[in-house]
Amino acid sequence: MSRARRAIPQEHRAVWVAVGIVAALAAAAWVAIAQAGSGSGSADPSAQIATHSTHLTTPTLSTPPATERNVVNPGAAACVKEIQAAEAVVLVAAAATEHWREHVQARTDLLAGKNSEEQTKAIWKRTRLLGPGDKAAVNSAVAKRAATKGGCNDVPGKAAAFCKQRLAALDAAGTAGRAAAGDWAAHLQAMTEHAAGDFGAEHAQDLWVAAWTAAPRNLDAAARATAALADAPACKPA
Repeated sequence: MSRARRAIPQEHRAVWVAVGIVAALAAAAWVAIAQAGSGSGSADPSAQIATHSTHLTTPTLSTPPATERNVVNPGAAACVKEIQAAEAVVLVAAAATEHWREHVQARTDLLAGKNSEEQTKAIWKRTRLLGPGDKAAVNSAVAKRAATKGGCNDVPGKAAAFCKQRLAALDAAGTAGRAAAGDWAAHLQAMTEHAAGDFGAEHAQDLWVAAWTAAPRNLDAAARATAALADAPACKPA
């Protein structure tokens, strides 16, 4: 294994703290939306997004009882779905990004003498096996997000501006997370091609060192964008 001189700073664990804040704020916002959209309806945080060993829960709005369906604000309901879909992109991208960060950090720690080659290979294997699930989860969430686009356009009253601000922050975090997850997917593809004999070990190592060296840019951007969600206003349509 060639040893690059550049070491990657360990600055990416903030993403999980931020994601926890995101989930808490999102849950509160969706409860408020459900209450505003129907006279006595309630939100049911029940759906889960799981990527192998990492489980992330994202709340969903329950279907209103038959007696309440006629009074639900269509604009509010559509906005709930769009925000939920945007939140899901952030969550699954964060999971993929964390696995990529671990994969990258393992080499950094190996070069610094903080872990053994055996420990490093174990981390690489574990995260590599999670990779295909990460890619599938991100692609699925992105497709669902596209299907709900424009759902918050018809939110009535003064709440419209807040909903748009929150959605913009969610999409910014999702985009940044997807960029880091894209780096992860590209590395996984390179490993697959190498295993298939498409190129030799020397070229594979060169690709890996280049990916490792470039990784902090998108990892740091994803962490910042996700942390910024703590300052985004709640979406509470009237």
